[in-house]
Amino acid sequence: MNKNAPVLAGDQQWMRAALEQARTGLGWTSPRPSVGCVIVRDGKIIGGGHTTPGNGNPHAEIVALSQAQERGEETRGATAYVTLEPCSHFATTPPCTQSLIKAGIARVVAGVRDPNPAVDGRGYAQLREAEIEVVENFMVDECARVHDQFLKHIVHQVPFVTLKCATSLDGKIALPSGESQWITGEATRRRGHILRHEHDAVLVGIETVLQDDPQLNVRLEGNWKQPARIVLDSHGRMPLHAKLLQDTTVPLYIATTSAMTEEKREALESRGAKIVVCSSNNGRVDLDELIRTIYHRGVYSILIEGGASVASSALQENLVDKMVWFMAPIIIGKGRDSLAEFTLSRLADAPRLRDVQIEQIGDEVMWSGYF
Repeated sequence: MNKNAPVLAGDQQWMRAALEQARTGLGWTSPRPSVGCVIVRDGKIIGGGHTTPGNGNPHAEIVALSQAQERGEETRGATAYVTLEPCSHFATTPPCTQSLIKAGIARVVAGVRDPNPAVDGRGYAQLREAEIEVVENFMVDECARVHDQFLKHIVHQVPFVTLKCATSLDGKIALPSGESQWITGEATRRRGHILRHEHDAVLVGIETVLQDDPQLNVRLEGNWKQPARIVLDSHGRMPLHAKLLQDTTVPLYIATTSAMTEEKREALESRGAKIVVCSSNNGRVDLDELIRTIYHRGVYSILIEGGASVASSALQENLVDKMVWFMAPIIIGKGRDSLAEFTLSRLADAPRLRDVQIEQIGDEVMWSGYF
């Protein structure tokens, strides 16, 4: 059998349906990827689904096959469209390859290869050995986007980092007074809340806490995952009355240095905060060390929301994997710059986004891309 089976008419349509399934599960499955799968026979979807939350719960392929079987549909001879290479090993669940083979699937169209060393092409090999036609690396860019967090942390064992900015046309995040609510509109702010849901943790600096007293939670109707909160507080300035300390249902990590007093540390811990002591980098929390440390506390993706110093430092230290920039059609002029402390000595060194996606949200624009 040829290494890659031919691409057929309709493959893009059905893979887009699998991608929609994958997006539905975003935010719920970490550290596992939110894989999407649809089973297609005779030009119609007979089953579909995404990875279910919790270790030991079914992967997307099993959900899709089960749905088809519950409907009384015949899976033998059908095609499975899946956004990530099917797993081939026993871990918290049995291998999906064996379920596809047992169900009589004749063809598998897959997006991005699973870089997990336990898989990494073995899934495709098992399917081909069972004489199933395989198309791999199909719509790979689109599939890689939906699995970006997993693809980073499974290979490098560090969190995937997204930097979010919301600015005026001239790149301001606030007036000189600090007033910033609201630069962007309601629809854009909703997207920001969804971004929180899709990440394991939201990170801000202490200045943001002192200025805005944020909650850093998802405030949308419906069922959403609440992210952990991370505050950079090098010198122990976190107010004990801060809103972040009132919610103990999700973890609050306060990253600090030896400059925080033992008394302040004990006071914060007594209110439920988890203190992470890091090295000092020019008087501030060493961001790189923090990100690597927090990975071992179960944080596999981080959304940096501010402020300007934190955003600048993350970019300066090449810690950002993805940028999401919301731009509102207003001009502020003199105000607080979004990246006030980010500096370059040569224009040639300016970081440039790749795989850029541009989306209009009402009168506002969302840019996203990868470094």
